[in-house]
Amino acid sequence: MNFKVTTLVENSVCMGKGLIGEHGISFLIETNNKRKILFDTGQGKALFNNAKLLGLDLNKIDTVALSHGHYDHTGGIKGLIEYNKNFKLIAHPDIFAHKLAIKNNEERYIGAPFNKDFLEKAKINLQISRKPVEIADGIITTGEIPMQTGFEAIESVFYIKEKKQNVPDPLADDSSLILDTEKGLVVLLGCCHRGLINTLKHVINLTGNKKIYAIMGGLHLGQASDMKLKQIINWLREFDVKRIGVSHCTGMPATLAFFNGLPKRVFLNTTGCGEIF
Repeated sequence: MNFKVTTLVENSVCMGKGLIGEHGISFLIETNNKRKILFDTGQGKALFNNAKLLGLDLNKIDTVALSHGHYDHTGGIKGLIEYNKNFKLIAHPDIFAHKLAIKNNEERYIGAPFNKDFLEKAKINLQISRKPVEIADGIITTGEIPMQTGFEAIESVFYIKEKKQNVPDPLADDSSLILDTEKGLVVLLGCCHRGLINTLKHVINLTGNKKIYAIMGGLHLGQASDMKLKQIINWLREFDVKRIGVSHCTGMPATLAFFNGLPKRVFLNTTGCGEIF
């Protein structure tokens, strides 16, 4: 199976007249049997502008998969429903949790700008699952990602409100999308809150395929120590990942460490970028 992956939303923009960047991410996956799948939707401001300028019709989206329930990955859903209600929405049940970021005693809501009732009233076809979901030939979600490494953990700023209490968010809804291509597996990442190496170990266990050709998306390494970055780079060498498209929440120190530690493999995956696998 061949796939075309277009980055519709990302924090920055590659060459392209009128394209806009936005803190968030969204990928459009097109298959050679005319399936059109959206992985995440950004915040919602950039998605429609960029799709129009790139000549991509959101009315033809047949499936949306959400990586997790934060606003910068789910915010485009409401606007998309105004264009198109004929899509299946695949997500983990925790996307509806009341998600917060708490730092320096300041509490900020960072969850999805909709609830389950809104989607049901809009008659959206929902598939809510903690387990991997096969979307199309050669495309599957990871489902929940187990924490396997000793050096990757959920950041302490993330919480959910349960019964009026703020409790640490395990971000069990953090998931990725796996494309099975002729070159090997391509893994699309939302924010990778559960850890890049945890994610890739899970992908290998899930698929039985050790050949990971490419990863693209947010790696959430803005606060990562030098030691953690070295460990991740060593694992990527061991996995022999050929192409590494860094985006969104990867952070500049991690991006530079990847460019230096994995020369000729790393590229900036920005708004408007297109890859064919």
